[in-house]
Amino acid sequence: MLKAIYLLDTNIVSELSKPKPNKALVDRVLENESLCAICSTVWQEAVQGYERLPEGRRKQYIGNCIQAIRANYEIIPYDSFASQICGEIRAKCMKAGRTPLVEDSQIAATAIANNMILITHNTADYQALQENSMLKVEDWWG
Repeated sequence: MLKAIYLLDTNIVSELSKPKPNKALVDRVLENESLCAICSTVWQEAVQGYERLPEGRRKQYIGNCIQAIRANYEIIPYDSFASQICGEIRAKCMKAGRTPLVEDSQIAATAIANNMILITHNTADYQALQENSMLKVEDWWG
């Protein structure tokens, strides 16, 4: 089994759960499917989003999508190494006057701890984290 090198951000999982997702993104994810993973923070955000939906067909559809994602992608844990990295880069960002969201910091730290490239469409959300760490980010939107 190949080691995952791409960590999918929450907005990627969200896009993949849409009835008509961005075609370029879907194509790129499918090309690299065996090299992609999500992290426990992304999984938590996906479950939280699902749980907040009102009962109905849309919630059922989203539930099926996120279960398929869970079945097809490894979930990388947010562990003690990632949490140390998270604390270090958040402190650097704060000193620079740019405090990122905790969840974005955890996702970035998980990518760094596992030597992965973060795949996101929200590159601006990770700019301060990139400037203060070794985070690698790619946007696969076409």
